[in-house]
Amino acid sequence: MKKSEEGYTLLFVLVTLTVLSVLAIATIGVSLQSTRLTEIRGANIKVDTATQNELDQAIAALQKIVATTSNATPTSSSKQLFADIPNQIVLPLTTSAPNVTVEVNEDDSNARVKALDLTAHVEETKGDQPTVKKAYTQRVYLSAIPSFLYYTLGSDNQVVLNGAPRIEGNVFSREALKVSATPNFVYNGQTGRYTDKLAHPYIDGQVRVFQPQNEPLLACDDFLPCDQTVFDPAVKTALVSTKDTLVPFDFEFALNDFLDIPSNISLATLSDYLKDQMSPPIERSVLTGPFLNELSTKKQIIVPSPAEQSTVTITDDIVKESPEPLIIDGNLTISSLNPITQPLEIKRPIVVLGNLLIRGNVSFATTMFSTGSSRLDDANIQGITSSTNQNTLILLSKGTLTINRVNKFSTPKTDAPDMNAFLYSDATSLNRIYSVGSTMNLQGGIFTKGQLEVNAYRGQLDLPENQFPQDVTALEELMALKKSAEAEKSRLRLKYDASVLKNPTAMLPLSRAVKMYVETPKRTMP
Repeated sequence: MKKSEEGYTLLFVLVTLTVLSVLAIATIGVSLQSTRLTEIRGANIKVDTATQNELDQAIAALQKIVATTSNATPTSSSKQLFADIPNQIVLPLTTSAPNVTVEVNEDDSNARVKALDLTAHVEETKGDQPTVKKAYTQRVYLSAIPSFLYYTLGSDNQVVLNGAPRIEGNVFSREALKVSATPNFVYNGQTGRYTDKLAHPYIDGQVRVFQPQNEPLLACDDFLPCDQTVFDPAVKTALVSTKDTLVPFDFEFALNDFLDIPSNISLATLSDYLKDQMSPPIERSVLTGPFLNELSTKKQIIVPSPAEQSTVTITDDIVKESPEPLIIDGNLTISSLNPITQPLEIKRPIVVLGNLLIRGNVSFATTMFSTGSSRLDDANIQGITSSTNQNTLILLSKGTLTINRVNKFSTPKTDAPDMNAFLYSDATSLNRIYSVGSTMNLQGGIFTKGQLEVNAYRGQLDLPENQFPQDVTALEELMALKKSAEAEKSRLRLKYDASVLKNPTAMLPLSRAVKMYVETPKRTMP
């Protein structure tokens, strides 16, 4: 029996050794497989990072190219970049990031916006492991549309809100937004004084201030505390610091592009160049009287009658749609006596080499440049929805922009705007908007290079003319009596109109500087 037991012991030992060997081999296999998976995972992460780094290099290179159009002394322009994308953009990018391919997406591009698809490919093989391949695509938009067309209200200097306007859309202010409960106004030649701290600016959108986050974004005269509570609580107003500075607008560059002439022609020599140096020469018409009637659709220079003190007057419709502008070699007055239901219609682009005055009921589907000042004197401006070229007015003024409303002490129109327009002033001086005794309801936007001051009363002033206040003191008492905290009672209403960006891009002013918009990268492989 003892020998038999010794045989069992030996067999048990052999079986145990076999099991342990199998377990050891299995453990080693698992360990090797785990190590292999770890290495593959590491290679994936490495290639993934390398692929995105390639895109980052391409984006950085593109930012340097774009910066040449907007530096203090720009060495390039949107026109140059867009005219030769293969050499101006694609070649520098592929040189900086050789693993990135660049394609222009023609379906999403137009004369003012170019869509670029950047695709980065990176692969790596390590030992006997399978090759790891990664591909990421990133869409980049290069826009030559002026930045101010994206805002309801703004200034490349500072926006000052005195009183309680109603604003629907985004606001841009390079300096800290200044807010006061005291709108400025003048009545019968006397300066008034009125303060209502219960009426707060209503801004349904973002207020973007180009200030570092550690700098004040708000400046207040009579609101304490000076924080988010200065805005009307009926809507959420986002006060944000932005590093996304407004792209500087070059008025002369945009005007010269609009006229299709060299960009180095200055305003001082523009009139002489158009009359004497164009080849072929522009058709020239000298008026014999004050009024301009319907003309041809060709590019024309209109010279005022010598008896009209350098002023041309439009009182009839100009409805022949044409991309070629009428060039007024002097001042222009657009004066309409038409009823508001049948406004004067203008569908032709116009360049005014002087001052511009618009008054009465006028509907526009066009872009206008004025090299002098622009004045809207009790003008009711509408868009023309039937126009195939444009649906609103874009007015760019080299000089100051003045908006006068003479509908004193009337009820604000809340259903239809008084003006459908985007208004821009390139003047560095202060521009003011008054809506205290009068009202203004604008759908579009107002933007100025200089400081922009908005003065708005919120309350119900609706009086017949024989009951107008006798003096400024009586007006101040009436304002205090009729005041309101409701945003609907604001006598200044501004609402953004996004349809301007749907206009044919050739009719939009061209910005010299290029703005870059970058989407989030998307993985396309595996």
